[in-house]
Amino acid sequence: MREVETLPENLPGGVRIGPLTQAAPGVLLFEVPGIARYLISHGNSIEVAVAKNADRKAVALFLHNSARGTLIHQRGELPLNAATLVAPNWKCVAICAASPLGKSTLAAALCRAGWKLMADSLTRITWNETMAIAWASDDSVQLWRNSCEALKLDPEKYVRVREGLEKFYVPVPAATTPTRLSVVVHFWLGTEAAIKRPTLEAAMTLIGDDTYRPRQIDPLGCRAAHARLVRQVAESCQSFFLEGARKSSLSGVIRLLSEAIR
Repeated sequence: MREVETLPENLPGGVRIGPLTQAAPGVLLFEVPGIARYLISHGNSIEVAVAKNADRKAVALFLHNSARGTLIHQRGELPLNAATLVAPNWKCVAICAASPLGKSTLAAALCRAGWKLMADSLTRITWNETMAIAWASDDSVQLWRNSCEALKLDPEKYVRVREGLEKFYVPVPAATTPTRLSVVVHFWLGTEAAIKRPTLEAAMTLIGDDTYRPRQIDPLGCRAAHARLVRQVAESCQSFFLEGARKSSLSGVIRLLSEAIR
């Protein structure tokens, strides 16, 4: 990452894929008003022009998530919207879920039960010609105040993710080395807690849907690499739905998850 004084307002040859985001093959430019402008290029550089009086915590937050997710795309790797952990039996498990389903809260509870965190919300996945590899990136989970209180944690003891936001970095036991990805779990609402296994085709669709900002893939010129890695992950990893997770207790979800990955 390199901090620079200014970055262009427009990307030459780029197309708009959002109000403040432009992409071209291998390059993406986006702005967070009042925070920073980010230019991510060819999988090997991120330039950041920080706005005057910007909250530096917010600058780092968008760098670690949004900018890094794009960089992973550009490298032909898979940025997966997942909380990824290593279970006590050493299986590496990626938990994919929409934000309201509380994957970070579950990750924190799992870490209390002997699991180790690899990544909180965005997991870098690569392929080493034999297996899918998950890369460690985080040693804390981001929890909203109500999640902290539900876990009987005092949020005032922790660092805020950014100023004015009731979300906090909560340190947890963490893994530090790249690990073979064994299981991909997809949370579904459902009416009752249950484990269901998708077909290979359904698993590929789910992994594609759980990719970080899939609308970037075609403008960045990453479609072929993405499709290949999605298939490799689906074929080499066990996949299943965990239905009803939102309506079950954390202990119930942990029990189901632990039974499923034995």
